[in-house]
Amino acid sequence: MAQSPSSHVTFRKVFDEHHDAVHMYCLRRLNVEDANEATAEVFLVAWRRVDRIPSGPEALPWLYGVARNVVRNQRRSQHRRARLVARLGSIREAPHEEPEPQVVRHHQEVEVHEALSRLRPQDQELLRLKAWDGLSNDQIGDLLGISHRAVEGRYARALNKMSKYLPTERQAEPSPRLAQEGGEQ
Repeated sequence: MAQSPSSHVTFRKVFDEHHDAVHMYCLRRLNVEDANEATAEVFLVAWRRVDRIPSGPEALPWLYGVARNVVRNQRRSQHRRARLVARLGSIREAPHEEPEPQVVRHHQEVEVHEALSRLRPQDQELLRLKAWDGLSNDQIGDLLGISHRAVEGRYARALNKMSKYLPTERQAEPSPRLAQEGGEQ
């Protein structure tokens, strides 16, 4: 299907405005190589469906929805690959350490990630979408298929639960700055 010149302009605008946010979304969920691949796949879907991308501030949540599906697909592929390797028996998958770690190994950041990992996957995703990806309750609700009131309640419960896993001096909302820049609050 040939695309119109306006489709090219629309796609370019969406790509320029949201590439970094989508890439960070993927980096928080996958290793560097897989995150780069996932980001490219998200924008390939956007290119193919450029006429379906909402305009204005709703474009980023739409891209996050695509990214969420892409990340899920990649994880399923990773699990299938791991099962195949285990079945073969003679090949063991070694832990993969990236040459350029994306997460700063600062003590406080490790504590936040450890506390986050102790939560249910649904709570982890909600906290990431709210605190790190900066989505509103309405946007999160649309993405997860729940009301904004349900988002408020789940967010409060997840944050409360997470705070119990943090040392006393770190019982605060997870900062996106910790994950992105390695900075302190």
